[in-house]
Amino acid sequence: MGPRSSTRGSSSSRPRPVGRRFFRRPTVEVARDLLGARLRVDGPAGHVEARLVETEAYLTDDPASHAFRGPTRRNRSMFGPPGTLYVFRIHQVVCANLVTRPGEAVLLRAGVVEGMPPGHARGPGRLARALGLTIADDGQGAVTGPRVRVLARPGPRPLTDVGPRVGIRRAAERPLRFAIRDEPAVSRPRPLTSAFSTRTRAGSRSRQSRTRRRPASGGGRSGGRIAGR
Repeated sequence: MGPRSSTRGSSSSRPRPVGRRFFRRPTVEVARDLLGARLRVDGPAGHVEARLVETEAYLTDDPASHAFRGPTRRNRSMFGPPGTLYVFRIHQVVCANLVTRPGEAVLLRAGVVEGMPPGHARGPGRLARALGLTIADDGQGAVTGPRVRVLARPGPRPLTDVGPRVGIRRAAERPLRFAIRDEPAVSRPRPLTSAFSTRTRAGSRSRQSRTRRRPASGGGRSGGRIAGR
């Protein structure tokens, strides 16, 4: 049996899988509500679960999104039903997204997996690798599919930090990166709510402060740029 994630304040009842309606909402809302939820991936040796602690939203008017110029053979999963997995590879690193509305998705940036060292699933590539996700999972459903399911967060939404996205070249300044506050498994640099506007409507841009931004790090091989996401 594979490693299972730990959840803070877990109850005796098993968290329920989310339905398609969970994903059929504004992408920013889904990105926030995935924090604290668990992603379960079944495999030949059992299953692995990760508690999600960091996400990024990618929208239709977003030049950083792979779907910005419309459907292609590579990004066709981005236009699938809500809850579809969009998995892509860059520089031999696999990253996973969950589709919300057509052409929009949430990048899964970091998680906590029980039995693995702290930070082992920090960064989208490390998280996908820890869960055993591969490019073969692209286009699979996380609502009705047999392999991947999202389990609802057992409690209220955790305190959340908001900040600019990292590892991309275009529209990186938009405040569309969300992370559980004070969670050590979040990738660096941590989002800073105080340094950026918390307005997160589609197409909104951040109001940058004088805080000096640090270069992205902490994501291992996946911590590099994923331009053209």
